[in-house]
Formats: sequence, structure tokens, C-alpha cells
Amino acid sequence: MGHPRGTARTWALAALCAAQFMSMLDSTVVNLAMQSIRGDLDAGVSGLQWVVGAYVLAFACLLLTGGSLGDRFGRKRMFLSGLTVFTGGSLLCAAAQTLPTLVLGRVVQGLGAALFVPTTLAVLTHLFPEPKERARAIGVWAGVSALALPLGPLLGGFLVDGFGWPSVFLVNGPVGIAALAVSYRALPETPMTRRPVDLPGQVLGICWLGGVTYALIEAEHEGWGSPRIAALLALAVVALALFLVVEKRAAQPMVPLGLFRDGRFAACNGVLFAVAFGLLSSFLFLSLFLQQVQEYTPAEAGLRMLPLLLPAAAAAPVAGRLAGRYGPVLPMTCGLVMAGGALLALSAADATTPYARWWPVLVPLGAGVGMTVTPTNAALMASVEQAKAGIASATSIASQQVGNVLGIAVVGAVVTMGFSASLTERAAQLDMSPGAAERLVDAAVGSSLGVGRSERGGQGETIDRAFADGIGQGLVVSGSAYLFGAALTLAFVREREQPQSSGAALAGSRKP
Repeated sequence: MGHPRGTARTWALAALCAAQFMSMLDSTVVNLAMQSIRGDLDAGVSGLQWVVGAYVLAFACLLLTGGSLGDRFGRKRMFLSGLTVFTGGSLLCAAAQTLPTLVLGRVVQGLGAALFVPTTLAVLTHLFPEPKERARAIGVWAGVSALALPLGPLLGGFLVDGFGWPSVFLVNGPVGIAALAVSYRALPETPMTRRPVDLPGQVLGICWLGGVTYALIEAEHEGWGSPRIAALLALAVVALALFLVVEKRAAQPMVPLGLFRDGRFAACNGVLFAVAFGLLSSFLFLSLFLQQVQEYTPAEAGLRMLPLLLPAAAAAPVAGRLAGRYGPVLPMTCGLVMAGGALLALSAADATTPYARWWPVLVPLGAGVGMTVTPTNAALMASVEQAKAGIASATSIASQQVGNVLGIAVVGAVVTMGFSASLTERAAQLDMSPGAAERLVDAAVGSSLGVGRSERGGQGETIDRAFADGIGQGLVVSGSAYLFGAALTLAFVREREQPQSSGAALAGSRKP
């Protein structure tokens, strides 16, 4: 249970980063395969959404359970088990001949990711007990993670064009097996907490996270007024209330609610939620803006996101060094303000704004995200004892997953409403009859917005301009989330000495 040094620690860090990269990449790389999957497996729109949603749902539901099990049974053991399940689920997806089999494979992937992802940060905390070293290691880990979101469409387009849609899953096979081999030899086992499993907390946690996630995914199709969506959201609220009551009274709770009495820990979770809320939604709609409004191909659109990708990857390790030297507040605040300001600036771009005029704004957006994630994770892990590192890591990742889902749902609703309002106004200016204008709005808003201008008749330019207006409003919401995170940072993430970890195994070591 000692701390590896030298080459062994480098290999351990590489294995943890490879596994984390796979889990993050898998939420985006599949997007470029949707059209091929639809043709090969005869999938409808809702079926395609579940190819994406099944992974997010399983991942979000079981994250807290995975972190708790890692604390109790050993993080190395849980990491290896989860990575094995994830790799097997990837191979099942690649071999799928029917849509239900593919969705099942995505559920298995999500289950595996929920088991191993919370342990990556917790194991890093054990591998690098010295604060400055740990901040730099988390910077590398965050930089590799940051590559996954924008790299997904680039890699997905290449794989689908060259080898077919199963290749986006098959590639996880050799990477996962290699990461397992390295991890088995290089990762140390961390101290385990022999405490009883909090079964009521785990069941209620799955119910509230699963209920809200499922409702948000399905609300896009059924509408927010659907009785089933309302019932699911009500179930999620009740389950969350019961979860808080049970965890407060439990002798050994799955989520020690006392962690949230620490303003730093609570604020860092809020910042990670805000980053996820703003990032995935803005990335999705910027991609749609490039493809739908400015009519680039998926591969061309992916290349034009590189000004976001490269600064995000470069800034993450730099932020780790800054956090190790100056503390987390400065890089966190600067990063959040940079990203929020960039999104507000991007909201001013319209359908006629050429890419050459707005791409420079992607640079501070990517750099801001990279500057934020590393010190936020370091500050969060500094707020807890080593014995609770696994569940603290799982809580932070759950915050990000819920932020992802809520960001897509809320910002998507803002974009749709803004699009509808703008199109209604523009249609009224085209000398169209009220009935024709209403039919145009209904048809455009109800479509997937994934067809070319020539396929939308003579009103394609009007629809594109209205869609760009809606995206601008959505980017304002995303940018505001980042500025809210900056306010949380300034108010609650104060510099301080790191808490001593509990247990003799880590006596004398400190968190960053």
C-alpha cells in the first residue's frame, strides 16, 4: 500500500489517463456514427437517442455506488473490475447486429465506467501525496480528459468513414486490454474502509439520479407537459428527499453529507456542475452551427473546433502547476471568466458571420475550460480525508454528469424556444399567410435540423438565421453558468492548509 515512485508511478498515471480518456471519449465519439447506425440497424430517432442516453443513464445512476464500493473493497480492485466490464461492453457494442443489443452494450459500458471512473482521481490522490506533485499529475489527467470532448467527432468521423460504425467501439478493445495489463502491475492498492454497504442510500441514489436523467432525456420527445415526465421528475424529487434523510441518519452513509458543510467542497462541486452544464451544451450547438448553418461536413466541422481543443489540452497541465504554486483560486477564477466571456462573445455571431471572424474566440473558451478543471479537482480532493477520496471523487463526477444532462436539456430548450420565436417573427415578415407561417414554424422546430438547406425548400436561409438566433440565446445561458462558477470560487474556495488524511498509512501526507 506504499506510494510507487519513478517509472512505476509514470506507468500507473498513463493507465489511469488512458482509462479516463476512453470513458470521456465514449460519450462523444458515437455521435458521428449515428447516421450509419440508423441505416444498418433500422433505428428511429428515439432509438438513436438511447444509443447515447443508455450510456449516460447507467453512468450517472451508478457513479456514487462505484465510488462507495471503491472505498470499501479497494480502488485498484474496483478500477480493474470496472475497466474489464467497460471493455467487454465495448466489444458487445461492436458485435451488435440489432438495436437492443447495441443499447444493452451501452448500458454495460456505462456500468463499467461508473465503477472505474470514480477511482481514477482517488488513486491519483494516493499515488501523489505531495501537494505540488499531485496538482501537476491532476493537470495531466485533466488535460487528457479535456482532449476527449472535441476529439470525439474528429476520431469518430475518421473511424466511421474508414472502417464503419462498429470501429468506434472496437477501438476500446486493445486500449482497454493494454490499460488492464499495465494497471494490474503498476497500480498500488489503497487503504480500504471496512464499513457496511449503505443499501438504502444506494437504491435511493439510483432512483433520483436515474429518474431525473431518464426524464430529461425523454422530455425532448414527449414534451415537458407529459404526465410520464412529470411523474418521473416527481419520483426523482421524492427519492432525493428520502436519500438526504436516510444519509443524514445512517451510521455509515454512502455519501457523508458532512462533506457538503465544507464550503470549499460544496463550491467545487458547484463549479464542476457549471463547467459541465456550459461545456457540453455549447459544444453541441457550436457543432450544429458549423454543420447546419455554415454547411461544413462533419469532418470539416471537427477540424474547425481545433482552436478549442488545443488550448484546452495545453492549459490543463499549466493550471496544475499554477495551482501547485499559487493555490486554486487564481486559475479557477481566470479560467471561468475567460470561458464565460468567450461564450457571451460567441452569442453575437449570426448565420452570416464567417468562420474567420469568430474562430479566435474559441481559443479563450478552450483555455478557460482547461484552466478550470485541474485546480477545481485538486481543491475538491484537498477538502476530504484519504478514506473518503473515492466517494468524494464520485460525487464530483456525478455533479458533472448531472450538469451534462441538465445543460443539454435546459440550453436545448432555450435554443428551441429562441429558434421558434425568431422564426415566427421572420416568417411574419415574408408576406406569408398566418397559416403558412405557422406550418413553417411547426415543421422547422419539429425537425432534427440535420438536413441541408436545399432539402428545406425556399425558406432554408430564413430557418438558418432563426436557428443561429436560438443558438446565440443558448450560448448566453452557457456563458452565464461559467460566470456563476467564478462567483462561487471567489466566495467559497479560499486558500488554506490541507487536512491530514486519516489512518497511519498516510500519516504526514497532505492534500493539495
